Amino acid sequence: MSFAAALDAQRAWRRLPWLALPAGLLLWALLAALGWQERLDQLLSDTALEATAPAAVPTSQVLRVDIDDASLRLLREPLGEWPYDRHVYTLLMDYLRDCGVRLVVFDIVFAGAREGEAGFAAALRAGPPAVLAAAGLTARPAGVEPERVSDIERQALQRLGLSAEGGTPWGAWTPPSDGLLTPLQGPGSLGLISTPLDADGVLRRVPLVHQVAGQQLPSLGLAAWLRASDQSRWTLEPGTRSSTGRLQAGGRQWPVDALGRAVLRLPAPLAAEHDQPALLRWQRLMQAALGVADDAALRTRLAGKVVFIGSNAFFADEVMTPVGRMTGTQLNAAVFDALEAQALLAQDGWLWWLGQALLLGLALLPVAVRGVVGPHRAVAGWRRWLVAPAALALLSLTLAAGAVAYGLTSLGVLLAPGLALEVLLLGLLLGSAARVLAQRQRERVLERERAVAEAESRAKTELLSQVSHEMRTPMNAVIGMADILARSPLKPDQAHYVEVLRAAAQQAFALINDLLDNARIQSGRMSLNPAPFDLVDLIDLQLELLRPRAQDKQLWLRAFAQRAVGGHVMGDAQRVAQIVSNLVGNALKFTATGGVTVELSRQDDGRVRIDVRDTGVGIDPAQQGRIFEPFAQAHAGVAAHFGGTGLGLSITRNLARLMGGDVSVSSEPGAGSCFTVTLDLPALASGLDEAVSASALVSASPVAPSRCLRLLLCEDNEVNVLVIEAMLGPLGHEVVVAHNGIEGLACLASGQFDLVLMDMQMPELDGVAATRRWREIEQREARARTPIVALTANALDADLRAALEAGCDAHVTKPITLPALLQVLARYGR
Repeated sequence: MSFAAALDAQRAWRRLPWLALPAGLLLWALLAALGWQERLDQLLSDTALEATAPAAVPTSQVLRVDIDDASLRLLREPLGEWPYDRHVYTLLMDYLRDCGVRLVVFDIVFAGAREGEAGFAAALRAGPPAVLAAAGLTARPAGVEPERVSDIERQALQRLGLSAEGGTPWGAWTPPSDGLLTPLQGPGSLGLISTPLDADGVLRRVPLVHQVAGQQLPSLGLAAWLRASDQSRWTLEPGTRSSTGRLQAGGRQWPVDALGRAVLRLPAPLAAEHDQPALLRWQRLMQAALGVADDAALRTRLAGKVVFIGSNAFFADEVMTPVGRMTGTQLNAAVFDALEAQALLAQDGWLWWLGQALLLGLALLPVAVRGVVGPHRAVAGWRRWLVAPAALALLSLTLAAGAVAYGLTSLGVLLAPGLALEVLLLGLLLGSAARVLAQRQRERVLERERAVAEAESRAKTELLSQVSHEMRTPMNAVIGMADILARSPLKPDQAHYVEVLRAAAQQAFALINDLLDNARIQSGRMSLNPAPFDLVDLIDLQLELLRPRAQDKQLWLRAFAQRAVGGHVMGDAQRVAQIVSNLVGNALKFTATGGVTVELSRQDDGRVRIDVRDTGVGIDPAQQGRIFEPFAQAHAGVAAHFGGTGLGLSITRNLARLMGGDVSVSSEPGAGSCFTVTLDLPALASGLDEAVSASALVSASPVAPSRCLRLLLCEDNEVNVLVIEAMLGPLGHEVVVAHNGIEGLACLASGQFDLVLMDMQMPELDGVAATRRWREIEQREARARTPIVALTANALDADLRAALEAGCDAHVTKPITLPALLQVLARYGR
């Protein structure tokens, strides 16, 4: 190729960047026709909002009160179950009035009349000024008449709203109850909390004005601003697709779109509670309102503040915004602050047009850098002298465009990149940019899906734990009464019925425990509580508890232990016992003749090895891998013939791995099975056996106490009292009953008891608080220590730790059988 031809080719390459503008126009039109341009603008706008989000709200006059799950549990006794009756809010309003609160905003829809309605209405009249919430139920398309409203609601709409067009329309709404609508006077006393989301589930435009039955109603955040600013009217000039409208009130105006929605510069949500200076715990506020605590600092903090009150006790209250996930109360408080600081973003005006022109000019910069290439005498190596300047241009353009977009966002202008984006990317790295944007979009979707999945997992775990707790109390009565009936003189057919009842109850109890353990493991909440214990004694005890099952089937049940595993080890005795019980019980279930042998040894690596051998049906090699999966069994006929849920082996393997070991199986059909467990249970020094206190050791105990005991039973459930008395009374034990913690402390102060059976959840004073107080009394008055055993339906690890930290000697969960109860008496009764 001649020099002239090479120069002509070079000039042709130098003219290539000029194609960016016409090609960009064509690409922009195509993306707009396909509906992709709006998504792209949303993505970049979200990025700009997230990058320029302020670290905190711009004002200090707002306090948020979140009625959270923890506070609801702690205040269940004085306030009752959620949702609360109106007298709770009457008490709250009286306290906030005394503290000199400027305004109270309820992010709660008080729909339907409830107890205490009249008192709450009187409190609303007495002050401080308050704003109540209503909800829009269904979005109303243009031209569709809304659902009819009652006369009282229509009068309230006319009194609290404005007869004007514009705003986000709703076909139906949920207002406060009629008794609470009456004391509301004037616009700003009622606000709507409903916020329609974009198609991808993100809230980008917050409605400031709503339309219900021909009346304009403010959003909750706008209503709060109107009441705080003593304003009663507003004017809405809806915008169009090409221009921004205006909302005016009290000499201020804010940019809105055609539906009265605004784009806000929301603050970045703070995850940690201690990093949120505007957050106030519901527990602290209500304890002060109830007079439980004289919180002078709280009164000072509340004086002159606008207080937003809502509940994050359910997942539906949360909403995804461009800056992250926020609760409804956070969002409404942020709207109030944004209106006060005028931190709303405009999408028109001279500054908006200037920003768009700057972006387009930056997008055309590659045309200007074509001179970087310069004359070249050869075509060879053209990639080196073209790609390098193009990459440099792309980097400089991206940084410059980002600075313009983010900078103008900080000034209150939200740009729509539009044509500038296509011109910027076309001809440089269009393919790779598309992949990057798709990857970022996928990451955001995955992040949102993961957040939803984690929230669903937490909700399912908490629900399962609550259901398990509530089922244990009636199960205690069923199993206890079945044991009592089994020891009574019965006819043969009656004895058979009782045995069927007891077996079914025990099977249901085992299912509850398995489901609860599986939920803990799946949610990562399973934890260990290591303590010294005698491993051989522990296994002997589990075999003694299972021996009646083996005898009923005429099977042998025996154990062998090497000398190396003698003495005490460090580990979680309860979980080790659960592993042994699961494996031996499983072996007994699948063995018809012969028996089960447990062998205990220590491997060369120091881990304990437990082999459980049976002479049962065996397992096909093809099915051995799936028996450790949750809810899985060797084949479909196993559940029908032998029963069970398939959770036992899965839980056993997870517990073993949690303790630094594992579980394996070797088996042949018809030749029995051998399950091998390895556990990291370090042996304690021989001299430590004597130093460890008896209360910290788990060892075999006598089947029953050696004498009759005088017992104090602290229990508020009459059915549980009946069960315990029926179990222990015929055996000569004296049972004194206290129906709450206060009665229990009085009994302990006036008499001597060999053992206390303490329920954890009781009225007036719960078992944890009662135990803690009694330990303090013992120490102060130099009394002899009285053994206290927590007998409760609370089966979580946190409940165990709370009971032991309060001073209980042990934690036993309901339902409890007579043998287990006698074992507790034998071990802890003094």
